[in-house]
Amino acid sequence: MQDKLKTLEEAATQVKSGTRLVMSANMQRSPMAFLREVVRQRADNLRVIGVVGGEINIDFLVGAGAVGVVDTCSVTLGEFARTGPNFARYVIAGRVRALDNT
Repeated sequence: MQDKLKTLEEAATQVKSGTRLVMSANMQRSPMAFLREVVRQRADNLRVIGVVGGEINIDFLVGAGAVGVVDTCSVTLGEFARTGPNFARYVIAGRVRALDNT
């Protein structure tokens, strides 16, 4: 039987450029170590889909330049910021396409 456990590095290799990633809005359980590894491996042009919004997870990927499209109802930093600063900056600059899925 094949071992299903993988290291972060091995798991992140599954996220290729152009991949769709689905994440929930949650400041407490964002998979930040995994997302940092995805960025280290230089995945880009990701389509990130935020289920019930997005928070630091989506804002981080946008700020790292790994995202081409964000499909969500909102990106915030919870009680710390009304809008994710990277998300707002990249959308205004036209570097990320934002799709509203409310």
